[in-house]
Amino acid sequence: AWAYPSNHAVVGRDRGGTIVAYGWNHITPPGDLLPHAWMEIGVHPAWRHHKIGLKLVGWLIDRARAWHAHLRETRPQLGPLWVGCAADEGSRVAADLEENGLLAPQRWFCDAHRSLTDEPLPLVVPPPGIELRRFDRAWSEKARLAHNTAFAVRHGSHDVSPEAWEVSLERPDSRPDWSWIAVQTEKPDTGVVGYALNSEIIERQSGWREGWTERIGVIPAFQRQGLAHALLAASMQTFVDHGCVLAGIGIDTDDLAKSESLFVGMGYRFEDKVVLFGASFDD
Repeated sequence: AWAYPSNHAVVGRDRGGTIVAYGWNHITPPGDLLPHAWMEIGVHPAWRHHKIGLKLVGWLIDRARAWHAHLRETRPQLGPLWVGCAADEGSRVAADLEENGLLAPQRWFCDAHRSLTDEPLPLVVPPPGIELRRFDRAWSEKARLAHNTAFAVRHGSHDVSPEAWEVSLERPDSRPDWSWIAVQTEKPDTGVVGYALNSEIIERQSGWREGWTERIGVIPAFQRQGLAHALLAASMQTFVDHGCVLAGIGIDTDDLAKSESLFVGMGYRFEDKVVLFGASFDD
């Protein structure tokens, strides 16, 4: 609704007038106190080695900053502008963003899978003072609060509402009974400190089944103790118990090296990384 292509988009044409490239800033609504501009870039494959994408990156960032300056003329209380663009790792767009240099990688998104039959499963070893329990609806709200706490420091993350949380648990492929939570052994009533919420993917033609970890998180005070490893290991064993041959997870991380250490170390193989480039501007 707030795309405004006449003000925030540009196209490139060949000599015959055919559009071969475009850049488009998708901006936040005028009332937003923290303005964002999401960059979208496309260049025809035959024209990708003419530095058109690099020029589009520069144009879009300049146009976003000009838009922000215009807003501040009448609303000086506005916060800084955030500009971002998602690109496949190793793509021409990613290379153009890196060469421009004004935006830096902030988050990575990818899927990862591992076999549950070709190699031994990792052991389930919770940290001292922590016990794992099967997820139960009685723990649902405490698990939601733990999720929001775990992701509170992640740029661009938003709290999950009680309604959205329940909708996710009620999806046909959701498997709350395959899911796990972690609590303090001596003080379980103080809340959930970690969780792994799982679902099931069934490949209709072949019939193979994959246990999918939909959400996993550990609150900050209990991170870097091996709890995520234990939750994933417990989930894998549960997947095997229910006849799955694969385990999968969708990864959203702001620390790629840390995530690779955890997931690759547990046998997952990463596929199709997408990088979110971003930066804040306050001028």
